[in-house]
Amino acid sequence: MENIRFHITVKGIVVFKQKVLLMKRVRPSSDGLGYWELPGGGLEYGETPNEALKRELKEETGLTIDVVKPAYTFTKIRKDYQTVGIGYLASTDDDHVSISFEHTDYKWCSIDELKDYLCDEIYQDIIYTLKEYTSI
Repeated sequence: MENIRFHITVKGIVVFKQKVLLMKRVRPSSDGLGYWELPGGGLEYGETPNEALKRELKEETGLTIDVVKPAYTFTKIRKDYQTVGIGYLASTDDDHVSISFEHTDYKWCSIDELKDYLCDEIYQDIIYTLKEYTSI
């Protein structure tokens, strides 16, 4: 088990007027998850997960978000590294997205539309979170 690395990432279920933000990657996920994803990214040394999520959302979308709370965790194990992630529920007061070089498009999706863009595992995490926090 030498040279095994861990990558810690944060993802945001960003809600605006009952819709969730999805971002389209430049290339499909190497894990077979397709093009569409929740916005977010990796922690930088010294950051808290909340700080990382706010920074990543600002970099990828231009949005300022309010972090509601951590909602779920996930992990993906590969040959030489493991990703450990925290999914957050977040909100924003603005739907004007400025995409970064990491993405080619974005969508604000209703709950029903999410299933058309995401793998079932990610979709279920989102649905569970949104059902628990219906005040958003």
